[in-house]
Amino acid sequence: MAQVRNCYELGEGQRHVLEQAFQGKAELEPERDVFTQHLWEALPADALRSLTPEQYHALKRALQTQQKRHWLDIRGVIPLVFTQFYFVFLFGPDRRRETQEVLFERRRAVKEGTAKLIGGAALTVFLTLLALSGLAVWYVVKCIVGADILPGFSLSQYLRKML
Repeated sequence: MAQVRNCYELGEGQRHVLEQAFQGKAELEPERDVFTQHLWEALPADALRSLTPEQYHALKRALQTQQKRHWLDIRGVIPLVFTQFYFVFLFGPDRRRETQEVLFERRRAVKEGTAKLIGGAALTVFLTLLALSGLAVWYVVKCIVGADILPGFSLSQYLRKML
């Protein structure tokens, strides 16, 4: 069975690279934040080596203050036989104003597009009905006057043959 690594510690490779880079100049605390841990794991080894102890601590403080946005932050993993699932429960004030404004603009654009589509369809139906009623009026007037536009052809006889 494969050994499961604790998700709150740096990987051995990343810890080793940081320890070599600092060479005892700074003390490495165990990672308690999953986001920070994933960042260290994602950074290439040469980028980790180029960090000074001051840069490391400043970056770590910046990342940790960024993540303190929720009053309640519960995260966990449910291990099953062949797989595992994770869950996240976040609760706190909604600070997504920019995101909400973007969503509002998208919704407004969709509403405007839908309104244009429905308006265009209604206009097409109206113009079609207007043209058909105009043709019907023209045909009735033609029949009342007795005008024979197409000799030998009558719409009423044609419709009787069709039905």
